[in-house]
Amino acid sequence: MLFYFMLLASAWVAAKVLAQADEPAAEQCVGYSRTATDSFNLVNNCDSPIEVAICIDDAAATNCTSADRFARHSIAGNAQVPGVFQPLQILSIFACRMPAVVRIESGGRASCDPTGTANLPLLLTSSLKNAASIITPADYPRGVTASGTTRFEMVVAADGRPQSCTVTVSSGKDALDKATCNAFMKRARFTPAKGANGLASAGRYRGNVTWKEQ
Repeated sequence: MLFYFMLLASAWVAAKVLAQADEPAAEQCVGYSRTATDSFNLVNNCDSPIEVAICIDDAAATNCTSADRFARHSIAGNAQVPGVFQPLQILSIFACRMPAVVRIESGGRASCDPTGTANLPLLLTSSLKNAASIITPADYPRGVTASGTTRFEMVVAADGRPQSCTVTVSSGKDALDKATCNAFMKRARFTPAKGANGLASAGRYRGNVTWKEQ
């Protein structure tokens, strides 16, 4: 679920709601509690965890239309969102029920990514260690007479091994698409991404294979 909130003095007002019909509204989980002063804390009032992305929209300094302006938090059930918010602050808040994550798109729009991988760092082409040896002539499916390009995205674990492969643009032939993912899942090895702490972390890799009719 995605939503905006505006803090106004002693209350907040829902300014915009975008709902996904296939899950309960995550914005129904987010509430607020007053501090000893007039400031506010945000809380997750549901038992299930949510991810929130928050941007304080200050027209003089902050533009909430780019992903790097949002602070992300994974909030356990019935837990408090880090930070204290002040009266009259305008907050752009997006929320999704985990394991889905918030995917910030161009123009400050957002969606819930049910795979939970949208925010993993994107690996460079050079991170693929053995590109030349992944696809072999033997990988061309038997009985198929077709050509085409399969585009795909992989989730790569911190050890450099692929965890999943998803076809993003089909070659037009299901057998060629399956052969692409099968070969990369079996043979591809990567230099993994690095997290903010400098340690290896999971990442995403995008690639393509052009098949020629045999």
